[in-house]
Amino acid sequence: MSLSALNSPSLVAACGVATLAGLPLLDAAVSSGASLAILKGLNLAAFASNAVAVSVPGRLDGQQDSEMREGNLNPSKPNTRNTKEDSPLVRGGKEESTSAYSLNRSRTLINPSGWAFAIWGPIYLGEAAFVTSQMLASDTTLTALSALLPHITAPFVAANILQSFWCASFRPSYGEGWKRYVSVAMLGGTAYSLSLVHSAGCAALVADQTLQSYLLLPLTMHFGWTSAATLVNLNGSLASDVNASPRSLTALGHSSALAATLLGVGVTIAHASPAYGLTLAWALAACADGMTKRIPADSSEEEAVLSKAAKVQKNLCFAGSFVCVVAAASCWV
Repeated sequence: MSLSALNSPSLVAACGVATLAGLPLLDAAVSSGASLAILKGLNLAAFASNAVAVSVPGRLDGQQDSEMREGNLNPSKPNTRNTKEDSPLVRGGKEESTSAYSLNRSRTLINPSGWAFAIWGPIYLGEAAFVTSQMLASDTTLTALSALLPHITAPFVAANILQSFWCASFRPSYGEGWKRYVSVAMLGGTAYSLSLVHSAGCAALVADQTLQSYLLLPLTMHFGWTSAATLVNLNGSLASDVNASPRSLTALGHSSALAATLLGVGVTIAHASPAYGLTLAWALAACADGMTKRIPADSSEEEAVLSKAAKVQKNLCFAGSFVCVVAAASCWV
């Protein structure tokens, strides 16, 4: 059986639901006496599987990056090229799906500038260090890990599995009907799982709190980024629907900016977690910058509504970014 046959929207969605449903069972199993060696092995396997999934070409963000490099996403020169994927996971996708992707580039109001995605570098390097430190831990680090891992391993494993499913579903072949929202659900599940990692990690009793903060830093950044990315994904999925009205796109865009701001402030203050607030600030600043570079919609009627909404959106995102920075700064006062 080929990889493309396995990458079925129904199967991926069902596996995502099963992962979330099984999370409490896995958490109960690993937190009730599992050895440290088993916890380390689970974390390593989950992170490695995610790294492999991320490396498979053909995702929509990979297509965006390719087109930006070739100048096909220049606002003064809207993209007219429809490129089919040639990945074994998605071969056989329909041209209409790719066209829908091109459509959402000009209609969504949550579309971060390309520089925002540089955050994946420190996130993955940090998580690689987090996993590696478990294998090469000093006595001090081992003590901290012994306090942390029983509480965060299950949601960390779930987050990596769900992000792997997101990698499978964030593709043009998922561009029709309900399928376009599978990636939103997988990314939302990733953010939810990482929220459990974050809350459990912050609550864990670790003697060396500085070391605890360093170990949790990349996980907190990952939580913050996937929180924002879920909203980006949701807006893009709605924008790819030709039946979605400009007013519905505007309402979702504005409410997403407000939701990201509330999340950034709320989680930052509740858990004294400046890293989360600064990550949301980064995402919101990138979304504000993205509105200065947006591609005009093909329809003049749509563009009349969306161009005005984009100006409001830019201000909402800039303001949200500033508020999140203030919330993060308050943790150090």
